[in-house]
Amino acid sequence: MALKNKSGEPYIITRARNCQVRLIDTSNVLEKNKYYESISMTEASNIAIAAGVDLVCFSEATGDNLAFCKVINFGKWKYELTKKKKKQQKVSKKVTKEIRVSPDIGDHDLEHKIKQVNGFLDDGDDVIFSMRLKGRQRAHVKEAQTKILEIAKMCQDSEIVSQKLDGNSQFSVRVTRGKAVKEG
Repeated sequence: MALKNKSGEPYIITRARNCQVRLIDTSNVLEKNKYYESISMTEASNIAIAAGVDLVCFSEATGDNLAFCKVINFGKWKYELTKKKKKQQKVSKKVTKEIRVSPDIGDHDLEHKIKQVNGFLDDGDDVIFSMRLKGRQRAHVKEAQTKILEIAKMCQDSEIVSQKLDGNSQFSVRVTRGKAVKEG
């Protein structure tokens, strides 16, 4: 007899059927993860009831393979699973912040911007410094490029990942913490 689950997700077995299953018993404190190759559903249900936890089916019986079940606390397992998913979502959200500076930025303004950048880097974000040259500033491209590189190097424990020159009017430098990965 095949166990059926329409959604494909694990579910609690509430009544024992007359079939064989593979079982991992995680309820026993002395023996961790006792494995049964083939056990009747009634015996598996009795083990779960004796342990005071749930009998959970993770896969259906197909052909020669028996259904796979575990004796676990289903509520606790579900909670741990959602916690793990939330943690993965938080880790994967990496933001890129942009800080604009001008070639003639003042010392106090520069200190303030560096303080902001260090905060962003502490949060795990990447930072792009960008500098746009206007009018007569375009005549001093090399000086502006060295200035933006100096500003990027002022950040604590950071590495310059990439540099970009758009025409002769805009520079951008990407800064990150950790290992540097070269970009084009």
